[in-house]
Amino acid sequence: MNRATASGRDHGPLPALLLLLTVSTGMIDAVSFLGLGGVFAAAMSGNVILFGIGIAGGGTLLSAALSLTAYSVGAACGGRMFLRGDPHRGILLAGGTAIHAALVFTAALIGLRYGLSSTPLNRLILGMLAFSMGWQYSIIRRLKVPDLTTTVVTTTLTGLFGESTGYDKQHRRIMMIGMLLLGALTGGLLWRLELRTAPMWVAGAILTGCAAAAYVAARRPGSQSWS
Repeated sequence: MNRATASGRDHGPLPALLLLLTVSTGMIDAVSFLGLGGVFAAAMSGNVILFGIGIAGGGTLLSAALSLTAYSVGAACGGRMFLRGDPHRGILLAGGTAIHAALVFTAALIGLRYGLSSTPLNRLILGMLAFSMGWQYSIIRRLKVPDLTTTVVTTTLTGLFGESTGYDKQHRRIMMIGMLLLGALTGGLLWRLELRTAPMWVAGAILTGCAAAAYVAARRPGSQSWS
């Protein structure tokens, strides 16, 4: 994948890392939808619809409201991370993703210890995952890497089929959609194999690896070219 956009700005390893984060998003949303009340931890557009259905008596009201609220709080907290100064984008991604990974691992540990059948604990896990996704996405927006949002696919699909742009731009869009699909597929397969918390563990491992890679890359000579 090209390291720079059409505008010429170098993004270093950020595009590749964001694609990996997109895989983790698909896995987290798979387990939240299949096991945590039929709602999403990351796809808030879907949750707004499910919240409306819940108001109409569809049964998803509390879970959708919890996910929306936790995501919003996470976004508010993540948006205020490193506001002072002008941190390197690699350091910003590393710090934000490390906290995201810690939250996902904690949710996975609770699920492993107590299972995913208790409604109060399921809501705790859902709240943690949704908070972590809001946190992460608010930080990713500050990286300003085009077409790699890790969560929002509607805009990406619209751009893919509704715009005539260069190969690099369309390639990024296709890759992002593919990575989200891969994450959801993997999470769904692990769930079918009765490995209920495995998607969270794998997602946490991906997040940890991305955090470490971003930190190391930001400390290398020449990293100022994509700071």
